[in-house]
Amino acid sequence: MPKTIAALLRIRSSCFYEVKIVEVSSYMMRIYRRFRLTRIAVSASSAFIITILFINIRKKSGDKLIAVKEKAELAQDEQEQKTDTSYLKLAMPALPRPEDHDPNGLGENGASVRLLHLSPQEKQEQEDSIKTYAVNQFVSEKISLHRKLRDPRHELCRQRAPFDYGNLPTTSVVIAFYNEGWTTLIRTIFSVLHNSPNALLKEIVLVDDFSDRPHLKEPLEDYLKDVERVRLVRTTKREGLVRARLLGASHAKGDVLTFLDCHCECMQGWLEPLLERIMEDESVITVPVIDTIDWDTFEYYYGGHEPQIGGFDWRLTFQWHTIPDHERKRRTSPVDPIRSPTMAGGLFAVSKRFFAHIGTYDAGMEIWGGENLELSFRTWMCGGKLETIPCSHVGHVFPKQSPYPRPKFLTNTLRAAEVWMDDYKQHFYIRNPPALKENYGDINSRKQLRQRLECHDFKWYLDNVYPDLHVPEDKPGSYGAVRPL
Repeated sequence: MPKTIAALLRIRSSCFYEVKIVEVSSYMMRIYRRFRLTRIAVSASSAFIITILFINIRKKSGDKLIAVKEKAELAQDEQEQKTDTSYLKLAMPALPRPEDHDPNGLGENGASVRLLHLSPQEKQEQEDSIKTYAVNQFVSEKISLHRKLRDPRHELCRQRAPFDYGNLPTTSVVIAFYNEGWTTLIRTIFSVLHNSPNALLKEIVLVDDFSDRPHLKEPLEDYLKDVERVRLVRTTKREGLVRARLLGASHAKGDVLTFLDCHCECMQGWLEPLLERIMEDESVITVPVIDTIDWDTFEYYYGGHEPQIGGFDWRLTFQWHTIPDHERKRRTSPVDPIRSPTMAGGLFAVSKRFFAHIGTYDAGMEIWGGENLELSFRTWMCGGKLETIPCSHVGHVFPKQSPYPRPKFLTNTLRAAEVWMDDYKQHFYIRNPPALKENYGDINSRKQLRQRLECHDFKWYLDNVYPDLHVPEDKPGSYGAVRPL
């Protein structure tokens, strides 16, 4: 019995303690939950307060950042405006057209001018002008000296990136003339001034090769006094194109010499591409695309997007040719420079330093003719290049006939053949029998120049520069002349 009572007491005690433990545990859980809820509330409140503070701080920082950004953008805009203004000053023409220039006048945009219903006296004046100058000066006088040409160049020329006017070389434009008509000469001058950037055109050097027409004496001097950047230089005797140009070059102050004929009109954007290519490679002589201006109506004929290149025949007569396939494949763009074996010679640009390096012109040549081929051979054979620049266009008035004779053409070409053509000169002599009796003067200094520059031979020129030129066999008895009985 006692054992039973003791056992019951133990069970009761055990249950009591279990009940107590459960009660304590429940109490602790309630406390823990309350503490946890309090901690969550405190954490949430703290997070909320921190978030509000962060938002305020970020807003203030953001406001400051926005203010700084706005200031930076404003400064950038101001800098861009200054840059644009500075760029425009560099790119603006050396001489703007007059404000009263009529954009709808005769011949504007290169339009043809045909004068109808002329009186007998006017017809005679027109005929006399053509007879005197080999161009219709009577029509030329009706066209503004400041006429503007339309710009039909390739879209890649007109949409290209801006030129680096601050680093492009400057140029002196040298224009030699002899008894040129008034309006064609003055229009050439203004065409250069109106279409050449202010930053690049150093000057125009006009060289009068001993003209004897009255309008080219005191009237020309008086007229040019009010035209900035134009200098007039006169020879003391008739020198011819080569020596007249050399005289002009000796007065030039620009980095590049740009030679133009005295009856040209430059298109907008004509100069920059010529100078940019020379900046890239000083050994390149650059030639613009030469468009035709009609001698009678002064209509401007745009030559198209694919110009021709220069060549020659074995009489050493300059010829135009289409671009050969190997040159098409070499170029990657329709506006890339085009390598040309020769040039027409009237219009080109050359670094003054490189021009001196390769021996300038052959001063032994008289009047004009042949100097273009001689310079072309020498340029290629002595380390230079000759390239036509598709984005540069200049119009040239090709006269009805040569306004004055060139009696020394054969002598000039003979000098070129003797100095540069090696054994290939025999093909020239065969086609020019009178050359065998021609006195071509002293060429020792030109041969010494070739040796000093360590130039290539003419075979190298034919193989590498003009591989498309057919070299005749000229076997004995296979050539001659046909004459009437």
